[in-house]
Amino acid sequence: MLIDNDLNVIYFDNDDDFYQFCVEPQLVSREYTNNNGEIDQYLDFNFTPGYTDAINNATIFVINDKDSQILKHNNVVSYRTISKKVDNVKPWYYTKIFEKKKKFINC
Repeated sequence: MLIDNDLNVIYFDNDDDFYQFCVEPQLVSREYTNNNGEIDQYLDFNFTPGYTDAINNATIFVINDKDSQILKHNNVVSYRTISKKVDNVKPWYYTKIFEKKKKFINC
């Protein structure tokens, strides 16, 4: 993981690096009321505080892997059988775009 504070971008080498940053490693049990008014439970996962803080700060995440499964599945992370959409994830070629932008800013 590489953090560029000037551009508010975090770069990841691959999906595994992003998962470690983004997804809490344990599942949690949640409750909801079903259509019959009964309480049911389901398993879910939480995003890490680091990921949620970065999203709140409008950080962009770049996964530098042309074969990223997260990007191939429209910015969805899956943990076991649970899937959630993630925000602000960009593909590997954005690295070049941000490098040019940084050169322009530093002129």
